[in-house]
Amino acid sequence: MRLAEVFPPGRPPIAAERFELRSDTASHSHDFIELAVVTGGTATHVSAAGEQPLARGSLTMLRPGDWHGYHDCDRLTVYNLYVSPEAFRRELAWMRAAPHLGRSVRIAGRSGRHTGHPLRLDPTALRVVETGLAETAGEPGSDPALHPGPVYAVRVGILLCLLGGVVPHGSTDADSERTDHVHPAVLAAAQLVENDIQRAWNLDDLASTVNLSPPYLTRMFTAHLGVPPMTYLGRLRAERAAALLIETDMPVAAIGRLVGWHDPNYASRRFRHFFALSPAAYRTRFRPDG
Repeated sequence: MRLAEVFPPGRPPIAAERFELRSDTASHSHDFIELAVVTGGTATHVSAAGEQPLARGSLTMLRPGDWHGYHDCDRLTVYNLYVSPEAFRRELAWMRAAPHLGRSVRIAGRSGRHTGHPLRLDPTALRVVETGLAETAGEPGSDPALHPGPVYAVRVGILLCLLGGVVPHGSTDADSERTDHVHPAVLAAAQLVENDIQRAWNLDDLASTVNLSPPYLTRMFTAHLGVPPMTYLGRLRAERAAALLIETDMPVAAIGRLVGWHDPNYASRRFRHFFALSPAAYRTRFRPDG
């Protein structure tokens, strides 16, 4: 399923869908953000992190490019909430300034092979989310155009519950020590690399552009967004490369150059770091006509 299918032009940037699974599903990838909530049954989640058990209350958060599937499904009921990545730069940009919410979105980029631990909703959040999803889930791309209305508002509320109702396994008190706002320079730095991933950024240049010292920018960026600036940039590049591998016939080396990785060997290593597959293997496995 591709971004254009889920979010046709003029449609709201959040969609929801319900699945009942009784058999294995093949591994697949997305070029949008997906939050999958288990409301019943059990299964094994398969991803770059390996295999993880799922049960009621389990939450899987996937960023663009992440791949996953379900094995050993036993009457599994799962609701998928799909979010356009661009929404966090437009309609939902206000969430980026909220420390816990903004960081939770970016945890999706780390919840695969880097942590390997499933997330769980607290019981109150699960009840609210389950009720809202049951009322608003439908066929992706079928929402009314231009004027989202109350269904969109409910889905935004569900997204807030999901982002605010989970705590990653292994978090510590130090992880939760945040200020009540995101440093403006952190938001500025994130916006700069998002807008120009092809540029040969380095930490010194980025820090100078936002008028902070490199160590201080790294410390603040990691505290608020969960990863250092250059790791964040690498993830963005990998996500863009994954989309191009699926959507175009461009050579792998050309895709690497387009996202800012000019050395093919380095590009392959960095891509594999995030998705546990080489670019060529990723294209072969997940391209629809592959």
